[in-house]
Amino acid sequence: MLLLLTACLGLGTAGVHAAEKASSPVQGSSSSSLKEAFNELAIIPYDYQSKAFLQGQKTDISGDYEVVQRNGRVLVPIRLMGYLAEHTTGANQGYWEVVWNAKTPDDVVLRNVTLKRTVKFKVNSKTMLVNDESVKLDVPPQKIGGRVMLPLRDAATALGKQIAWLDGLILIGDTPINLKHPDTLAVKDSIKTQLTDRRKRVDYEKIATPLTQYETDVYYMKTVYLNNGASVEEQLFRKSGSNKATRVQVPGTPVFHSGKVIGDLLYYVSTVKNQAYLYAYDLKKQQAEKVASLGDWRSEDGWLTDVRKSNNELFVNLHVGDLTMGGDMLYRVKNGALQEVLSAKSLAGLASDREALYYTDFRFMTEVANNLSRFNMTTGEKELLGEPGYAYGVARSVEENGGVGYRTDSSLVLKNGALYTIGFNDSDPKDPNSVYQIDTTGRAHVKLAAGASQFWVIGEQLYYLEDSSGHLMRTGLNGGKPAVALSSRNISQIRMYENVFYYTSASGTDMELFRFDPATGQEKRLAALAPGATADTTFEVSKSGVYYVSHGYEPGIYHIAADGKQRRLSKDAVDQYVLTDSGMIYTLIYKEGVYSVK
Repeated sequence: MLLLLTACLGLGTAGVHAAEKASSPVQGSSSSSLKEAFNELAIIPYDYQSKAFLQGQKTDISGDYEVVQRNGRVLVPIRLMGYLAEHTTGANQGYWEVVWNAKTPDDVVLRNVTLKRTVKFKVNSKTMLVNDESVKLDVPPQKIGGRVMLPLRDAATALGKQIAWLDGLILIGDTPINLKHPDTLAVKDSIKTQLTDRRKRVDYEKIATPLTQYETDVYYMKTVYLNNGASVEEQLFRKSGSNKATRVQVPGTPVFHSGKVIGDLLYYVSTVKNQAYLYAYDLKKQQAEKVASLGDWRSEDGWLTDVRKSNNELFVNLHVGDLTMGGDMLYRVKNGALQEVLSAKSLAGLASDREALYYTDFRFMTEVANNLSRFNMTTGEKELLGEPGYAYGVARSVEENGGVGYRTDSSLVLKNGALYTIGFNDSDPKDPNSVYQIDTTGRAHVKLAAGASQFWVIGEQLYYLEDSSGHLMRTGLNGGKPAVALSSRNISQIRMYENVFYYTSASGTDMELFRFDPATGQEKRLAALAPGATADTTFEVSKSGVYYVSHGYEPGIYHIAADGKQRRLSKDAVDQYVLTDSGMIYTLIYKEGVYSVK
């Protein structure tokens, strides 16, 4: 929070440089280059265009707040300060709140209970109180345009941050920056170019949402607002190669944003004469076909959660109601109609054989445990599976303050007459998430891997990501074998494609991509990701290689081939993107249209 907050206090112009340059931190041996510290900094240009780099990611900061200069000092509204503090506080660091009372309008308090830090300001006073200790201000807070404005430099001091000034850039962070380092000089122009971009984000009424691609045809949707915003309409478009996009006319009032692509078919819901239907648009034939009536269900009642094929049958999951009070209903399509199968609060994992469905139900409003069931589609009989008191298909996190969080895990594998999934003992708050082998005929399980955050089954081996170390591990499917570490790296993001693992791991200031093939037992470093990549940088894998999007000072879409060769496919700020078998389709933040790369 402190880093991001002080970044937005520095929305000044070039005049700030002369006035505040002298107070920049001394560059010593403990300083870092701008390239090294990029992911830890907030960076603002003097020529502020509502854009900033916040911990390596380019961000647009919205709001009508005015930032001004007085006597060579930048001042920023306290409300903007409080807003940014609230939304940028780091994990386990509590939150900052602004305390202001209309009865004492000249007094403002910024407080963080978790950090045990309180900063008090008073309009026109050259003294602030930091945890009740008086600190002298160079410039007092002022009322400008009806708002209380705080000085950048002194606010940064109160929050314990350092500021450096570099050729039109303001750098804010915890570590001094070596402004003369060759790596600093090498990247500053690229950073400045991105932050002084005067383009505005594409207007929300003109935003396109990429859906899928078939050969050279790109499909996307637009939301059209009708009757002064009283109603909306989703429209489907097709763009073939370099030709102009054309609208695809389909029956009724369609809903494409929850559509699902299976093979050459785009499944979606549409309402025709007050009756909702499931449709499939054939991407090859370029025509829509009615699949099934949805009975009494209406699109305003909920949403289409999933469409999947299993054992040559089509299953449809429809949600009714909102997230809190609503629930899922699973159907199978029979002769152009829906046949009800089962209901769940939130259908997490699903596996099937010829006559039975196995599923986990995430009941976050009631009992989390005892949520794994077997449903006989012939008799309609339902029975619970797994050890009593255990929750499956759900991962739990317990915070230091006692708070509990959950996330669903859809991995439910049926193999050799047994189920494999993540679970925990709901009655024991210290029980770690573990991978279990579960009997499909009774209430018994075997723990295979303790402390696992993800898992995969390949052949007769269980692969999993160890939660505490971040290492990729392997053990047997039947238990009793000691786990083997396949990589000593702390893995950030991991994907499996065609039984091969791809993962990222930090190496110094770089985020690197690796490939591990279980068939050979060999790990290979493929490439370092573009500047700004972090542990949260996601990537996708297809038959042609790995794709990822960079939001750093070298933005765009990147492709990494099997031999590690990396190509930058686009060089602009990417907004939405979808990976297909034909390549990547995407939209841009500052330019209209839908684009594609291979």
